[in-house]
Amino acid sequence: MDGSPPARPTPTVAPGSAEPGGPAPRRPARWRRHDVRPVAALLVLLPLAVGLPWWLERSELLAEGALPPSAAPANGTGAGATAELAGTDWEFRGFVTGATDGSLTPLPAGTELVDAVVVATPRDARAGRLLQSSCEFRLVDDRGRSWAQTAAQTGRTLPEEVVETWPGCSGPDAEPVPPGTGQPMIATFLVPEDAVGSLRLQVRADTSEDPERPRPAAVEFRD
Repeated sequence: MDGSPPARPTPTVAPGSAEPGGPAPRRPARWRRHDVRPVAALLVLLPLAVGLPWWLERSELLAEGALPPSAAPANGTGAGATAELAGTDWEFRGFVTGATDGSLTPLPAGTELVDAVVVATPRDARAGRLLQSSCEFRLVDDRGRSWAQTAAQTGRTLPEEVVETWPGCSGPDAEPVPPGTGQPMIATFLVPEDAVGSLRLQVRADTSEDPERPRPAAVEFRD
């Protein structure tokens, strides 16, 4: 022995740890330390879990006729526009205003009598039955207002081949329109005078003969 002090042992540094006196070790980012796949899956599935029951409920209400169906636009605008609805081919002939023939009670002030003229041609007997039992008409305007048919002005003198659609859509003999027969029809409305320039005709009919699930559909004609 030479009298000198013994050498100090060199400290052992664990892998990944900081050297003595050096900077602190860098920790992996939180998203790296935890698997994010379950979180991502939850973000995808949560909207489906919330939205699917609502969509199914809405579909059921539509099938039952508890919700009004959205009206599909017709092919074209104005007279001559066509659409298919519940197995029946429809042709829009336009609106006629003020045709009271002078024999009826005067109209309320600020209102106008509007006739929507259409031709309905069922493709088969089933379509004729659906037409007779379920067809409905409604007018809407660009302000979101809507009007159902009026029966207050029935009884006018009309062309022999034209029938009034109240209620349902039948032939002149109150029987279903025969397949392949084009039946001219008039739906009559009483609307404010300021609505006449922006009217649209919506036609609705059931697409199923199941009374529990009639599955109504609708089309819309614009003049």
